[in-house]
Amino acid sequence: MADRLFRKKPSKEELERIELLEAINDTREKLTRARISFNNVSDPELVDASIYEINSLQSHYSYLLRKAKEQGYERLDMFKEYSKMED
Repeated sequence: MADRLFRKKPSKEELERIELLEAINDTREKLTRARISFNNVSDPELVDASIYEINSLQSHYSYLLRKAKEQGYERLDMFKEYSKMED
């Protein structure tokens, strides 16, 4: 408990960094679930919906990673994983 009393409040930049990294992880998880869903549907309309969802999430994920890279976070492991996804 004493630790929390003396901990510095995170700066605005640190909070933005945390939010960005959480958004990246959240979007990556949604993308994984959307791919699983795509693999488990057979109805043509659901297949189309899954494809649109995957494409949307991939665009959002690319945006977030580009934003993180611009802010200097390109050394994080998520970029290595992203490179594999793009291949």
